[in-house]
Amino acid sequence: MRMIILSCLILGGCIPIDQLVANISTVPSETLKEVGSPDGPPLIASVDYSGKAEPEPRREPLAAYGNPETYEVDGLIYRTQAVSPGFSEFGVASWYGRKFHGRLTSSGEPYDMFAFTAAHKTMQIPAWVRVTNLENNRSLVVRVNDRGPFVDNRVLDLSWAAAKRLGFDDKGTAKISYEVLVVPSEEPGLVANPLTALAQNVLQVTAVSTETQAQKIANALRKDINASEATIRIESTGSGLFRVQVLPKTDAAVVSMIYERLISMGWSPQRLILR
Repeated sequence: MRMIILSCLILGGCIPIDQLVANISTVPSETLKEVGSPDGPPLIASVDYSGKAEPEPRREPLAAYGNPETYEVDGLIYRTQAVSPGFSEFGVASWYGRKFHGRLTSSGEPYDMFAFTAAHKTMQIPAWVRVTNLENNRSLVVRVNDRGPFVDNRVLDLSWAAAKRLGFDDKGTAKISYEVLVVPSEEPGLVANPLTALAQNVLQVTAVSTETQAQKIANALRKDINASEATIRIESTGSGLFRVQVLPKTDAAVVSMIYERLISMGWSPQRLILR
């Protein structure tokens, strides 16, 4: 799969899965400074997070990805390590949002800015921690499933929803403390329990001016994409355009495979998340 660097702009950097599989991986500094669409909160904040339920920590297996012995970023080598429940740390937390929504985290799961999650440089993942904003004494349980932030003096990179609940989404950073509640198990018999069900990825292939054109493109796509792997649909915008979209199964490996297949066919699909 073509992995997309998950650096978290001024809010802190997160490392994608393909850079964390090897024992030592190198990420050139220029790739961590992604240029393009700015990060930030959702363009349309349609959910009230004041009443969103706090997640319940549950023990999960050690993630297959995101837990190399060591990895390198900007010349610094980080060593992943096990921590015990009760481990705590003080420092500055940042957050990352819509620019990375739907892209893969270091653990291989799609990043969901609307879930209560976090990134940490070295803690084995997935783990569950309670974060406290020392500036207003608000606290929240989050699931650590990503790597970062690679900025001095920052200890956690939180999802937009977590930062909003903790009251610093409008500031960018806050002084926090956190305590580890649950650490991953290496027992293979445990069933992974993601914080939320995987969101439905929508790969928008193109938009054309007639339904006939859209149908021709959809039929051509169906010849190369098996119906057991993805659904292909045509959606009217109501303003004279017809979108051709591919909805892969909610499986990260299938999403990656379909995305790369569309690229090889000459398309440049836009990746969306259906909520």
